[in-house]
Amino acid sequence: MKTISKRLAALVLASCMTCGMAAGASAASVVASIGNKNYTSLNAALRAVKTGETVVLKSNVNNANETQTVGTGKGASFFASHDTAKSFTIDLNGHTITAGKESEAGLLIYADENAQNLSITLKNGTISASGDDVSGILIMDDNAVTATTVTLANMTVKATGEAGVDCWDSALVVQSANVQGRVNAIYAENATVNLTAGQFTATDSDIENGGEAIFVIDSEGTWAGDTVQMPGAPAVIRPTDWKINPASTVTITNFADVPSGKWYHDYVYKMASQGVVNGANAWTFNPDGKVTREEFAQILAGAAGADLSAYKGKTSFKDVAASRWSAPAIEWAKEIGVVNGTGNGKFTPAASITRQEACVMLYQYQKKIMNMPVKDIVSVGTYPDSSKVASWAKEAVQVMLREGVMSGVSGNGKTTISPNSTATRAQACKLIAALLEAETA
Repeated sequence: MKTISKRLAALVLASCMTCGMAAGASAASVVASIGNKNYTSLNAALRAVKTGETVVLKSNVNNANETQTVGTGKGASFFASHDTAKSFTIDLNGHTITAGKESEAGLLIYADENAQNLSITLKNGTISASGDDVSGILIMDDNAVTATTVTLANMTVKATGEAGVDCWDSALVVQSANVQGRVNAIYAENATVNLTAGQFTATDSDIENGGEAIFVIDSEGTWAGDTVQMPGAPAVIRPTDWKINPASTVTITNFADVPSGKWYHDYVYKMASQGVVNGANAWTFNPDGKVTREEFAQILAGAAGADLSAYKGKTSFKDVAASRWSAPAIEWAKEIGVVNGTGNGKFTPAASITRQEACVMLYQYQKKIMNMPVKDIVSVGTYPDSSKVASWAKEAVQVMLREGVMSGVSGNGKTTISPNSTATRAQACKLIAALLEAETA
């Protein structure tokens, strides 16, 4: 049914190419720009864009205010023919394109039989579609020689009634995106799909002939999942068997800000592959970002494989609401004895964790969870800033130094403990990985 309805839609669109171009939205406010020129509708900018240019959104777009480039329908759209731009970018600039039931999709991209080598990049924003049979992005190409290529970079695409991205006879490249659809996150027919990083979710897993995050078939309607290109290791793909066992969510974790060669590269991916840490999203880890006390508690819970369901709705600290996202992990850590709080009945969850605080939590984790005996203690007195280590943290710091879990900080010709410096996300991965490795050493 889906194939027939979309092919009929393609025929309708093709017939519309004989119609005169409709005017853009009449609103006086600036919606988009190309260079120094402003436009009062997105479609007006798409009619004017030339190869190599970038259309930049200046405000959110409501498809009810956008008249299609040809025909009389509503919605943001680009219809490609022999005389249109062949390669350009739409920078949503942090804005949202919203579509309702009056639209074919949040963004419709259609190439007729005369269009060749069409390449469009969508980046930095959100496309949100609602209404039955309305996709987030609908891509169709009637040219048999070259396929239209659409690339998503740092995008969120959501559709509550249809697929997040509906791709026909085209090429879809997802560099970084969160894509959600009711039926499928991605539906591709006779199309090529290349996924670098992102999360893909079918929100309704119980519907007939749907509920699969990524659904790819060839022109004969035969499953073609093996044609989907994905990155190799160290990228983390979950579930690994989604091509055999349909999954409602597929995640590809491939951090662009964790390049090969960085000291933390292996630690970050090792912890990510074990489910101990998550990135800001599937393509950004923020290695230099600070780690809060609640985040570190959550990381320790992940390392322990703790079942936090029994701790939901509970709290032992007056500054941690039972409804707070981190409350179950903090409550688990408190009950196990990994954390004690910061005094006066508080945990101070949002404060950045210091190196000595991290050592204390790791030391308690080693004793209470790993049941690993303490190795010989190295005196902190050998470090020039040993006097800055708090008395309550001294033993923990000594143990972590001896076991090689924590290293000194080198700089200005000396190595210090720097107990009150805050730990970064990359450092947290190294600390946890080193502790877990110490168990088997």
